[in-house]
Amino acid sequence: MNLSDLDGKRIAIWGMGREGQTTLSFLKEKFPNQKFVIINRDEVDADEEFIAEGNIENRLNDFDVVIKSPGISYYHPAVELMKAAGIKVTSATNIWFSLPKDGQVIAITGSNGKSTTSALTHHILKTLGKNAELGGNIGTPLLSLPADADYYVVELSSYQTCDLTGVPDIAVLLNLHPEHIQWHRSHEQYYHDKCNLIRRGATVNIVNALEPRLENTENKILFNDRNRIHFESGIIYDGDMPVGGTDNFPLLGDHNLENLCASLTILRELGLVITDCLKASYSYAGLAHRLQIFGPVGDHMFINDSISTDPEATIAALHALKEKDVTLIVGGEDREQDYTEMAKIIEETNTTAICVYETGPRIFDLLSDGHHQASSLADAVLCAKDITAKGGYILLSPASPSYDAFNDFEERGNLFMELAAS
Repeated sequence: MNLSDLDGKRIAIWGMGREGQTTLSFLKEKFPNQKFVIINRDEVDADEEFIAEGNIENRLNDFDVVIKSPGISYYHPAVELMKAAGIKVTSATNIWFSLPKDGQVIAITGSNGKSTTSALTHHILKTLGKNAELGGNIGTPLLSLPADADYYVVELSSYQTCDLTGVPDIAVLLNLHPEHIQWHRSHEQYYHDKCNLIRRGATVNIVNALEPRLENTENKILFNDRNRIHFESGIIYDGDMPVGGTDNFPLLGDHNLENLCASLTILRELGLVITDCLKASYSYAGLAHRLQIFGPVGDHMFINDSISTDPEATIAALHALKEKDVTLIVGGEDREQDYTEMAKIIEETNTTAICVYETGPRIFDLLSDGHHQASSLADAVLCAKDITAKGGYILLSPASPSYDAFNDFEERGNLFMELAAS
């Protein structure tokens, strides 16, 4: 939907988080004489007409277009009612993609690594003096970005790719693991919605050679492929040609070297010199809650990996610390993920698990004797401090979302760091 299509329409904005508030401000600036409707679970302090989320079905005649926030499922029953009533359901992401812009759009998604790859790519572009902007799921609403950048690095969640109508210049899909079953209703639907990004018709689709579900992607360029950009024994290669070493790359784990390869593949497609890009990556500081090391605190090192919301991410964290004595705090909201392989890795490495929250008992039942259960994150950190050897690592990598006990993974990670320091 183009911006001009909204002129004169009765527009409802559904969801008044950061993106909803930005969307309202953006549209009020573009259409100062237009009135808007706010749909939200709780009433908000705004000058616009308000409809309670639970009362949508009785108010379908009050708007023509709904701009839905990403956290509200596209499969919500009210969305079906709206579409049946002829109401157009769209998103701020689709509106942003329709806006005129001269810069190239690089859209990045994946079950794991999308924030790191997006932020890393943006960091390298800025370090090399390029006019680049970063936004999307990473925290900056797209409609707040300036219109004059040369490059837009856009992180998209599955909630945003699901109904995406826009076409990026470069589309990137890093990997696929079971996630977000409540929103998408099934894991297969999640995969389908995630892959919508690489069905949009981008000039180039960059995909992971190690992800079998992406084998039939059209217009694809691979990373992690022996003939493309990949890493071996601490060296980045472009095919057979060495690009440079990774000893100075600051992020832990092979999974982050995969993210680096994805980023370098993007930057090569933009025409940049790969050796310069790799050198620029060495100054990247990383993101909070992603294998974030702090300490020592007392006798222990602490690692905040609260962003790990699936078992594959926690497996990657354990591999990154495979030479260390690790106490793993694991567990969170249950989304019907399979923890069998993760439990095997826990047993094979020098790891003691403390299992907590909804998935805690299920994970604990997969493990042999010698592991622990806790009633809360505070209880788990206290236990970890007691059982972890001097010089050992206490790792929060929950392999599960946070919403059974926290507002988001940031809140969970921040509490972990507070508890570690207390």
